[in-house]
Amino acid sequence: MNGKRRGELEALSLEVRKDIVRMVGLARAAGLASSLAVANLLVYMYWEQMKVYPDERNRGDRDRLVMSHASAAAALYACLARKGYFDREELWSYRRLGATLQGFPDIRTPGVDAPNGACGGGLGIASGLCIALRLDGLASRVYCVLGQDELRKGVMWESVRSAAINGLGHLAAIIDVRDGSTSGDGIASGLDAFGWLVCDADGRDFDSIDAVFSGFDYEDPRPKAILAVTGVDGGLMSLRARLEDSGRPMSGDEIDNALSLLEQQSNVRADHR
Repeated sequence: MNGKRRGELEALSLEVRKDIVRMVGLARAAGLASSLAVANLLVYMYWEQMKVYPDERNRGDRDRLVMSHASAAAALYACLARKGYFDREELWSYRRLGATLQGFPDIRTPGVDAPNGACGGGLGIASGLCIALRLDGLASRVYCVLGQDELRKGVMWESVRSAAINGLGHLAAIIDVRDGSTSGDGIASGLDAFGWLVCDADGRDFDSIDAVFSGFDYEDPRPKAILAVTGVDGGLMSLRARLEDSGRPMSGDEIDNALSLLEQQSNVRADHR
């Protein structure tokens, strides 16, 4: 990835993260850290990796994404709005009764390909999509974003085994490993034992993400898994404890502070152009 493109993606991710903070703040919702953690991953996937067509959103040959990591739904919505699936003003009604953007992804929302399912069930949904596309003679890829905690569920490992048996080489799981080592508490060895191709990436760094995705051979019948180490963005380290406190929503002052810190990052980027 050249420096110009990396800079464009970093600037876009910064705007996405601002939108996430605003929408979660207005909704008085918790779980802000998860959405901020996967923002770079989703920006890369929607703007560099996936074949999607916002003006032809039902095209059969498009790639699909399953957001199994339900607590990060705000990040998905922010990306879909920026990609043009719906008006950005919809973000400000996030989680309101009857609004388009609910707390968990819903297929009635433009750009959402599948619901997240029960905790740990998203990979099974993604595997089913992958099999259906293959039966239709389509080479579309299916991506599933997962939280690390989901891999503690038995249904998750049933899906891991099934995907390997069925040779779902067009399936890729992106696992949010929060502030941990890329070993992911044994996740890598478990996936490898079931016949998956497992790679490590720094989910905060576009060059690292790009290196992994660019190296995939989708003709290889092994399902793919990326253990992406994520965490609180450096510009928000002073708010780390509050961002990761999922028990209560941030106050208005805390949201304003987070936006101010992100705006400072924008100004620093502008000064270095």
